[in-house]
Amino acid sequence: MVDGYEIVQSFLTDEEHSHYLKVCDDTYNETSITNHPSFSWNSPGNLNKINGACNYQSEFLKLASHPALVSRAKEILGTEDTLDVYISKFFPMMPEVGMSTFMHQDNYYFQGDPSKMVSCAVYLEDTSKENGCLRLVEDSHRQGIIGHDVVSDVDPWIRWIDESNLGQFNILDLERPAPYAAFFDINLVHGCYPNVSDRTRYSLAWEYIPTSEPSPIDSDEYWCDRNIVG
Repeated sequence: MVDGYEIVQSFLTDEEHSHYLKVCDDTYNETSITNHPSFSWNSPGNLNKINGACNYQSEFLKLASHPALVSRAKEILGTEDTLDVYISKFFPMMPEVGMSTFMHQDNYYFQGDPSKMVSCAVYLEDTSKENGCLRLVEDSHRQGIIGHDVVSDVDPWIRWIDESNLGQFNILDLERPAPYAAFFDINLVHGCYPNVSDRTRYSLAWEYIPTSEPSPIDSDEYWCDRNIVG
């Protein structure tokens, strides 16, 4: 992967794209009338994410199982083993107030082997700086784990990287038409702008890991889901 990441554009048919947008709409609308232990909130009424998204919504597992994604993940990992989707999340990014993540490395949290896992984020709506596009810090995966010194306002267990410490890197803002997927090294620094637009910005994120590989972290909590995808 050049600079630690790779973009896969338009991997869904128009019919598939419309289907998954409806799934996102239905799932998002459902959160306003119910509550669930897998829901994580920025503030009351402002949903940050659904943890264990592939367990919560079976259609998300089907999306993670898409042949175009699975085959590319296998190529990146250099494996013919079957793959699992691990630690899946759905980010609705609510209009005007939505937030998902700020600058961080996925591997800060689970300390996995970058040669055995790859991160994937799927964007089902067009992305811009205004609605919270993904930001990739090119080549940052070569630096090992960087200090995460900023405590999240949402959860004290979650910590971010101070963006002022990233001045030596080029940061790429992914302003792109949907649908697309971003694969990136689990050590690559990345984050998102907040959503200040009047529309949602539906995305999902997970790790792909060979089925034969043990989980770096294994927990019964909702955020630590793992399912075979092909």
